[in-house]
Amino acid sequence: MTKDGVLSRIWPHYGLLALVAMAVMLPSFLFGPGATHSVSFNYIWTSQIGAALQQGDLYPRWLPQSFEGLGSPAFFFYPPLAYWLTGAIHAVGLSTLQAINIGALLLLFASGVTMHIWLTHRGTHPLAGAILYMLLPYHQLDFWMRGALAEFAAFIWLPLIALAIDRLPHRRGVVLLALSYAGLLITHMPTAMLSAFFLIAPLIGVRAWADRRVILPALTAGAIAAGLAGFYLVPALTLQDAISSQMLWTPGYQPAAWTVWTLNFGLMPCTALGLAFLAWPSRSVWTVIVVVGGLAAMNLIPFLWDIPPLSRAQFPWRLLGIVEFAAVTAVMARRPSFVSGGIAIAFFTQPYIRLFVVAAATMGHPVDYAKMAWQMPDAVEYLPAGFDIGLIGEGRIANLNGYRTLPRAMEIDVKQAGPVTLRHAAFPIWRVTRDGREVASTGPLITFQAKPGHYRIERVTIWQEVAGLALSIAAAMSLALLFWRSRKSLAGEPIPLRIPTFQRRQPA
Repeated sequence: MTKDGVLSRIWPHYGLLALVAMAVMLPSFLFGPGATHSVSFNYIWTSQIGAALQQGDLYPRWLPQSFEGLGSPAFFFYPPLAYWLTGAIHAVGLSTLQAINIGALLLLFASGVTMHIWLTHRGTHPLAGAILYMLLPYHQLDFWMRGALAEFAAFIWLPLIALAIDRLPHRRGVVLLALSYAGLLITHMPTAMLSAFFLIAPLIGVRAWADRRVILPALTAGAIAAGLAGFYLVPALTLQDAISSQMLWTPGYQPAAWTVWTLNFGLMPCTALGLAFLAWPSRSVWTVIVVVGGLAAMNLIPFLWDIPPLSRAQFPWRLLGIVEFAAVTAVMARRPSFVSGGIAIAFFTQPYIRLFVVAAATMGHPVDYAKMAWQMPDAVEYLPAGFDIGLIGEGRIANLNGYRTLPRAMEIDVKQAGPVTLRHAAFPIWRVTRDGREVASTGPLITFQAKPGHYRIERVTIWQEVAGLALSIAAAMSLALLFWRSRKSLAGEPIPLRIPTFQRRQPA
């Protein structure tokens, strides 16, 4: 079939995927995103990043309005991709809520497109599989209950990562794996970490069982991916001591603390069991990923979530995104029997009922956006190191009443000598100067010993930003060199990832 013939078949599929995405998102456009778990973060991050983009700041790491004007280094630590999207939509003139809705619509559609590409490559019912991927419970729960835009965006990258592994050791596979995993790293770090163990490692293991030549190209792609994401990773990994990072690991944010009995009234376990029955007839590596991932998501593998770095995943059920991807891949390759399919549908009934009830409740619950815009309650882990965590109350909202009388300006005239504390969170990017000379300061709010005179708070570039950007540039140059080199693969032609058993192939 000619290229034009292929396109004429694919574009109608993409149009249908767009219609599915619009139908799913229509209630949010009509009634608002709703009072989801992350509604405040979506609102304050989208609005501030949009404002920064309008001013020409293409990577706004510091959010000046957060914490009632104390400021927050949120995007020194949080992956930026999803909020770059919603912020860019807001920056062109749409409201914050419109930007969130349109961003979520585009992310849902994009996940269907990448799944369609993956299943087209495999030749296994791409349109049906892409729609199923978009509609499965955890995919929908991420937006309607949790409001987790970054994790919602992570669904885009899983099919591309699998496609890249299928193309190893060819040069195109290395390039695609580096780009797709880098994309996941700057989208959602927990999913990127879990994917390394529960998706990438099993798939490369199966490929290496048949052809060990895939190992070096896979490692090369991983190294380039980490380098491409270096502009984000280097600051995020080296500045943890500058914030209240201990708040990330309170009991409710430790995966080992969750049990099968506390996972949202059975929503997560029923989803995992339904996916297992869908994938079981495949009897492939995809079945293994679904079963092992499902057990881990329900915290039924002893001590697993006590092992670093898995202990940093926060919630074991984050794995369900990977499990859903593997289950769709499996079921499109081999449809379940009437019995296993019926059991899967029965298990999915509870999550969907729960999802509809929760979505209706969140959209029906009023959200005080005016109060939110005034308080700007950012994630408490981004409060400066040394902050009195006793001021963090219900809903992880910091009580900042005691700081409202402090001076907030970036410049201040001091009339008499003595200590000065500003209404500005301390972070290594800020320097106090007097007559162009640095003045020593401490935190958690910027505090310094002053003499009479004019003082300024200046933004400086720290070594982590320089090193991270240099690493990303070096990785991008390496990838470009790899892409434009000879058309020969690194180690031969790609071997399709369609291995029905786990038996080693014998030489001819």
